Amino acid sequence: MKRVVIGGLLFLTGTVGTLSILLFAGNERIYPNSSLDTIEEFGMTLPFWFSVLLVLLGLVILGIEYFKKDD
Repeated sequence: MKRVVIGGLLFLTGTVGTLSILLFAGNERIYPNSSLDTIEEFGMTLPFWFSVLLVLLGLVILGIEYFKKDD
């Protein structure tokens, strides 16, 4: 149960971080570039990929715990 909570928190934190960066970059009224160009221009590539890593890590932990067989 403890690992499920950790995986869920990692997934939720990564999702919020990734979505907030994408929403910032996708605001085309202020910055008319593509989203990836805006992320690179503002130096947010490292936080973006870190957030994506958190999402993937959380999904892996949740997947392992879901398919784990308890005796």
